[in-house]
Amino acid sequence: MKRLYKYIKHNLTHKVSFWKIKNLKKKLLEYGLPLLIIFIVWEIIEDSLSILLFSYLGSKIDPWFYALIPSSFFICLHWLAVPIIFGFYLKVTRKRERKIKISDFSKNVMKLITGISIAQLIPIIITPILTQYFSPEEFGTYGLYVSLYTILGIIASGKYDMAIMLPKKKKDSINLLALCLIIAICFSFITFFLLFFLKDFLFQITQLNLFKTHYWIISFSILLFALNQSILIFLNRERKYTTIAEHNLLKSSSNSLSSLILGIKSISSGLIIGNIISLIITSIFNFLDILKVLRFSVISKESIKKNFYLYINFLKYSTISNLFNSLSNLGMTMLIVFFFGIKAAGLYFLAEKLIAIPISFITNSVSQVYFQKASTLFYSNKKELLDLTKLIQRRVLFTLLPGLLIVSFFGKEIFSILGENWKEAGGLLKYFSVFILFKNVYSPISTIGDILGKQKILLIFNISLFCFQVSSFYFLKHYNDIGIALLVASFFGAIHYIVLSLYMRKSIR
Repeated sequence: MKRLYKYIKHNLTHKVSFWKIKNLKKKLLEYGLPLLIIFIVWEIIEDSLSILLFSYLGSKIDPWFYALIPSSFFICLHWLAVPIIFGFYLKVTRKRERKIKISDFSKNVMKLITGISIAQLIPIIITPILTQYFSPEEFGTYGLYVSLYTILGIIASGKYDMAIMLPKKKKDSINLLALCLIIAICFSFITFFLLFFLKDFLFQITQLNLFKTHYWIISFSILLFALNQSILIFLNRERKYTTIAEHNLLKSSSNSLSSLILGIKSISSGLIIGNIISLIITSIFNFLDILKVLRFSVISKESIKKNFYLYINFLKYSTISNLFNSLSNLGMTMLIVFFFGIKAAGLYFLAEKLIAIPISFITNSVSQVYFQKASTLFYSNKKELLDLTKLIQRRVLFTLLPGLLIVSFFGKEIFSILGENWKEAGGLLKYFSVFILFKNVYSPISTIGDILGKQKILLIFNISLFCFQVSSFYFLKHYNDIGIALLVASFFGAIHYIVLSLYMRKSIR
């Protein structure tokens, strides 16, 4: 509470001091006229238009929105808005970034935030429209499909994709990429045959055609997801941040627009088909871009075998660890399907999706650049690595906290924009906000476990987290109240991430 008070006080002081002539002159000398104008324009938008927005929502939707008017005076969004606007400025003027006094880390984060922000804004805009064409049950089926292929896709390459960033020689990284592609293809075929033999059993449990007739879609999506994931990490190693940002935009826009068109056409599986279309389009562009930086001549059976054994801990420990981590972070929809039904799963999936989108503006961009930066600092300056880790986590904590408090108290009112059927989804937010907070405080620096070689610890952590979550749902299902189960599971999840963050900091020392 003391830190929150200091945070609010700091931002109020910042608002007042910003308009002093002395401060404006200082920013002019420090950043130049273009950035000063951007700062001023955004300050006007943040301090005036946000008040008008909340006033409008209060008069048209619910009076509770009037309570959010004071928030515009102490919530500072310069860290997000200025990089986005400045990214557009650089794109339009074609000015070179080296003329601006910004660190390489900040510039790389800025590139990714610009692309990811636009990419994530698209589903935010489209979702209120999609909720008019698709029911909570259809969102539940879609959420189950996404959870399944993402959870399995994350481990489909044997987690050798996480090792791509580590070798000093580019040759070894290329062979690791080839190894990832080979393992992912084998894994997807195994998944296909397993789903083929289990389709009747899974259909009896869920009564979903996803398992009866469309099971092959899951294995195909796993393959595309794993391939794209490995290629993006290689592009990250090559510092192709603009390419990564463009691909994020391509995936998001193709997914949203395809789903919208199929929804208008009243195709019941439109959400799933739209997702597959986006995976295919993204895969094609990823392969075209990787061909520009890949040297096939350095790929050899001997080098692939050497790297397979050199980084085998990723296969032995990180695969199982990330499986349980994915189950705990993405498998909540599956647990809700089995314990509380497909409709409850759809409400949770939409609520979690909409709250995760704006948060990922920050965490995804910072995480990718942190991985590259931390991999270097680990060998050169561990003190700087620790300071960078603490700084990132502190900023993410105080950035997310105000927003999560707002959605926790006014979730139903905010989600009423989507229609009466979706108000209950907003009401669920207060039960798992604390888990969202501490999970995303750790998320930007999550790659530190692999860099430090803490795969065994991460394995224990993820198994423990998943077991606590399953136990929460299993023992509380008799209350027939998803809110209680979510709250208990969220509490245990938050405790796990707090302990893990402290342990990783200590390990860096």
